[in-house]
Amino acid sequence: MMGRFVSLVCMGLIVVGCAAGKPATPPGFTEKTIETEYFSFAVWEKDIVAGKPLRIYIEGDGNPTPRRAIGLELAERDPSQNVIYVSRPCQYIRNRECANPAVWGSERFHEEIVNEMKELVEYLAIKYRTPSLELIGYDGGGTMALILATKMPVARVITIGGILDTAVYAAEQSAGPINGLNPGDLKDALSRVEQIHYVGGRDTETTRRMAERFVARLKNPRSATVKVIPGATHTDWDGVVFDYYTE
Repeated sequence: MMGRFVSLVCMGLIVVGCAAGKPATPPGFTEKTIETEYFSFAVWEKDIVAGKPLRIYIEGDGNPTPRRAIGLELAERDPSQNVIYVSRPCQYIRNRECANPAVWGSERFHEEIVNEMKELVEYLAIKYRTPSLELIGYDGGGTMALILATKMPVARVITIGGILDTAVYAAEQSAGPINGLNPGDLKDALSRVEQIHYVGGRDTETTRRMAERFVARLKNPRSATVKVIPGATHTDWDGVVFDYYTE
């Protein structure tokens, strides 16, 4: 059960399934809504061929919906087949649990929330019979991708401006508390996961130093690399051609 997170009333109204500023569907993508036990997720898919490797992009943090769907922008620019973009809980679609701001705020990486994302990703992997799953996360979507990689088989995790250690991030950015699971505490499990962490050279929010510190703490840091994109900021990745596109 969602227990501590279930809150039915928001300003005297029950909030169920309300759209919250969905972005336009990019060319070549198909929009879907997928239900898990407690949430409705907005999903966009491109060029799906069952039985092939699958790339799933996970959106960054929002309030609860981000002002810009940067994760979707990144997915749109990926030239590969079998690209799927998934929202996070309470982004674009508000279920009744979203009346509690902790669901998409301080507790957004709580194990119960993570398990809802796991249910979604596993459903897509099984539906399309993928032999290889790659998770790509922007901002807090990178946090989610790393946590999911400790709970299910994942070929590789790629983060772009990712929050890799929530405790370090909260302390250095003077952010509010970020409770729940933290990739920084999961270094033993993550040492077995191949990782690439892209950092903007002009990013002052998720910095190169944070990423290098995170990788250095892994038991086998050769399984993870940090790649700096010189001109990029935390929110500006326009024009970047990522080298994983052709790998």
